[in-house]
Amino acid sequence: MFAWVRRRLFASWREFFEHLIFLGVCVAGVANASWLWPLVGAMLLLLLGWDRYSELFVKAGKIDAEYRDLARLAHRNGHMGIGVSLYLRARTLAIVLGAKLGHDALFLVGAFIFGHAARWFWFG
Repeated sequence: MFAWVRRRLFASWREFFEHLIFLGVCVAGVANASWLWPLVGAMLLLLLGWDRYSELFVKAGKIDAEYRDLARLAHRNGHMGIGVSLYLRARTLAIVLGAKLGHDALFLVGAFIFGHAARWFWFG
């Protein structure tokens, strides 16, 4: 047997499913499916990479919890303005999740548009 036959095409099942999601969104573009498919694919990529990014999400959640605790303490002591400003700073987790989902969704929107272009070229 040749050496290239024994080599695995994908390093892990996760990598295989990531490529499968990308191809699925391209096919959804060819099939003229809903524009929600890139968002669904981005959420699936978030779930597939959860163990890769879970430490970052936990750290962001801890930062948010500290800000909320400080805001609660300031509110109890009568410092409403400081409490509100501290509570408004507790958005790190939303920013981190938004950045991850936004990056994946933008990438998959490109794949979806590529599918639309392929349909336009193939089927006129």
